[in-house]
Amino acid sequence: MKKLLVILGVLILSSACANNNLKSINLKTLNDKLDNKETFVLYLTDESEEGNVLKTTLNNLKSNNDFQVFTLNTDKLNKDDSKALKEKFTFENTNIIIFIKNGQENTVISRIDDPYISENNLKEELKNQEYIK
Repeated sequence: MKKLLVILGVLILSSACANNNLKSINLKTLNDKLDNKETFVLYLTDESEEGNVLKTTLNNLKSNNDFQVFTLNTDKLNKDDSKALKEKFTFENTNIIIFIKNGQENTVISRIDDPYISENNLKEELKNQEYIK
């Protein structure tokens, strides 16, 4: 029950926030960024309630820190694009944060897949990965 109340509270707060700092991208744009060897945070999401909790946490951090973060809604991908994305990043479940440096994923073990990670813990991980100071 407590988790449900937390989720509802976060959803209400996120819907009240008119300024969304996260930019949605498609697979083509993602591939362009990777080919251009860019550095950024990638959030793969299915836009579920659970995923939106993590998206809100990311959005809050982005509001107060300068780093590039993009979201890609995996539910909007067609079958071929979904397969291509899974071949590129090898994942089973969505709602994961992937750290990209110079067009490549840092390491699989650095991914964040806990939708309930605290803002402080996520900020510390972003610092450890050298995305924010």
